[in-house]
Amino acid sequence: MTVFSISSPPAPRAGIINDIVLRYYPNEATIKAGFIDRVLVPQSPRTISIFELPIGKSRVDMCKVNGHSAAYEIKTDLDTFDRLEGQLRDYFDVFESVYVVTSERRWHELPDYVPEGCGIYSYRQDPSDGTYHFQTRRKAAKCTDLDAEKQLRAIPKHGLCAIFNIKDTHMSKTAVIEACLAESTPQKVNLAFKTYLKQRYGSHWKRFREIEPSVLGIDYEWFYRNGLDPSIVY
Repeated sequence: MTVFSISSPPAPRAGIINDIVLRYYPNEATIKAGFIDRVLVPQSPRTISIFELPIGKSRVDMCKVNGHSAAYEIKTDLDTFDRLEGQLRDYFDVFESVYVVTSERRWHELPDYVPEGCGIYSYRQDPSDGTYHFQTRRKAAKCTDLDAEKQLRAIPKHGLCAIFNIKDTHMSKTAVIEACLAESTPQKVNLAFKTYLKQRYGSHWKRFREIEPSVLGIDYEWFYRNGLDPSIVY
């Protein structure tokens, strides 16, 4: 039987490619990697982070949940702000706090429609080693007017039936959501939304944290989704 070690470093060629991309191509994947390493991972060990979660008509770049839920939309210098208004509208309906993450050069150029309650992180790249550093420019205000229906729609039907103890699994998802709304307060729905995220993605994040020391930054999201041992891939 072959035993794979997750402590083995990536192959030299893969490491070289990773270093080049991180230093010279500041795209969404590289910013995400830096944000995970310097902002999300140092937070509470109870925190679960999630990549690319579909919410409404949007897909949030990063979000986290522990006792509190937060969404992070990354806008690099390669991105425009064209879709940001609709994205923020979706996130504010579902998450207790929302942040935009953008470069040190652009954070003060955010459009006027970005709410005062939206938090802001800026990032800059250290020219000596290419690493990214993040600074909180504005702390997010806690959202209290959440959209319970939109939160429920983010949960698959089988998850709703399990969380709300609905026995009739032949009901349509719309009917299930209507039943949940009729019997639950917005506070209970918000708690159910966070519970679902923890149950659905907790094992993904735990596995990723185990293998992260052996994963290259540009591959974080891929390994998060697949959970393979890095020694098989590199």
